[in-house]
Amino acid sequence: MNYSIKEMPCKSENNTIFGVMYLPAETTRNIPAVILSHGYNSSYSHVTDIAGMLAENGIGAYCYDFCGGSVLSKSGGSSTDMSVMTEQEDLKNVIRMIKTCGFADNERIFLYGESQGGFVSALTAAEMPADIAGMVLLYPAFCIPDNWLTKAPEDITETLDFMGMTLSDKFYREVPRYDVYEHIAAFDKPVLVFHGTSDTLVDISYSKRICKAFPHCTLDVYENEGHGFSPEARRTVCEKTADFFAKLSL
Repeated sequence: MNYSIKEMPCKSENNTIFGVMYLPAETTRNIPAVILSHGYNSSYSHVTDIAGMLAENGIGAYCYDFCGGSVLSKSGGSSTDMSVMTEQEDLKNVIRMIKTCGFADNERIFLYGESQGGFVSALTAAEMPADIAGMVLLYPAFCIPDNWLTKAPEDITETLDFMGMTLSDKFYREVPRYDVYEHIAAFDKPVLVFHGTSDTLVDISYSKRICKAFPHCTLDVYENEGHGFSPEARRTVCEKTADFFAKLSL
C-alpha cells in the first residue's frame, strides 16, 4: 500500500464531520486533492476504493460522511435534519478545510460524487467554480427535484421513512426549486459522468441532460449496469477516475 490514511474531522455548523484523508506515500504537500461524496444512506467507506486508487496515483483523497446522511454515518447530526441544502453546506465546509489543510494545491482541488452525493457535488461546484478544477459523477441523482416536487404538499408529513432512513419535511422544503440544469452551466471545468443503461433509480436520461448543460462534459455509458455497478464496472470506474484526475493534475 503506497499511501497513508489520516483521520481529519471538519466542522460544519454545530456538527463535526467525520472524514479520512488518503495521502500518497511519496509526497504530502502541494498535491492535487479529490473530495469524495457518498450517496444517500451510504457512507465514506463506500468510496474508499476510489480514494485508495487516487492515492496510489499521487493524488490526495478525502472521504467523509454527510451529517445525518446515513444510518451508518460517523458524523454528527440526525437524518431528520438532513437535506440537499445541508449536504451542500457540509461539502462547502470540507472544501474550505481542504484548502487550508496544508496538503492540497488549491489550484488542483476536484470533486467526486455518487448518486445524491453527485447531485450535491454538481450544484456546489457551480456555486464555487473558481475553487474546483474538475469533477467526476457516478449516476448523479438529478431525479431528486422531479421525484419530490411532484408530491402533493399535503402528503408530506412531519417525518417520513424513505429508502431506509427517517427524514423530515425539511428534506422536501429544501429540495432545489430552481432550474438545476441552468444552475450547473456555471461550472465550466471538465466533468466526467458514469451511468448505466439499466439504472432504475436514476434514469440515464438525467445524465444525458446534464452533459448537455455542462460546457465541458463527457458521458461514459455502461450497458446493463444499474444503480450500484458490478465489481468489474466499479474497477473500471476507479481506474478511469484516477486517470481523469491525473491528467487534469498535470
